[in-house]
Amino acid sequence: MDLQILDRQLQELEGKLSTVASRVEQIRAETQTSQAELAKLSDDEKQAAAVRKKLEKELAEGEARIRNRRMRINLVRNDKELQALNHEVDALKENNQRLEADVLAMMEGVDARAARIKELTELVEKGRKELAAAEKEIAAEIEELKTAISKQKRERAGVAGEIERSLLQRYDMIFSRRQGLAVALVKGGTCQGCRVRIPPQLYNEIQKHLQIHFCPNCQRILYHEIPAENQG
Repeated sequence: MDLQILDRQLQELEGKLSTVASRVEQIRAETQTSQAELAKLSDDEKQAAAVRKKLEKELAEGEARIRNRRMRINLVRNDKELQALNHEVDALKENNQRLEADVLAMMEGVDARAARIKELTELVEKGRKELAAAEKEIAAEIEELKTAISKQKRERAGVAGEIERSLLQRYDMIFSRRQGLAVALVKGGTCQGCRVRIPPQLYNEIQKHLQIHFCPNCQRILYHEIPAENQG
């Protein structure tokens, strides 16, 4: 029973330590996710800006060629050459319209991306501050829990050392498989671990406290409490 009490306390301490550490890990994971998205969007923005600059350059060059062809049209007197220039101007206009559409489409995405980049930048900055504060806040708590766990393990080792090895191994196995309840009280002839009735003869033997007995159903180690009025 002493061992089980220590083990359950140890289990609780380790659970608290895990919970405390997971708070920091959650903030860190959220911040890293935001950082990754921010890095990707920033990279996308750089690439989009480069493509947009290239398109705008092509558009400007197209406009210059159109002006050039129109000037030549005013000077041409040959119908065949005039027709060719008009056809070339139409093709240049069509190409410029496509370029303008592409530039406008890219510009439409700029505002949404810029807003998200601003939002993520703020989230990352906030996450970094929260992470630093959380790490500082729980550092003492984690250290305290680690000290308590270390002390508990030493006490546990002392108690476990007094138990016969094969019985200790069986206890450990039951403790891990039965949700931290390896030693169960028998009350009114019923195992309080699995709520199954214990055979009367076995129940009588348990009450004598002469040897270790196990529940025939759940295999937990059984014990019986002597009523207070019968003690001493």
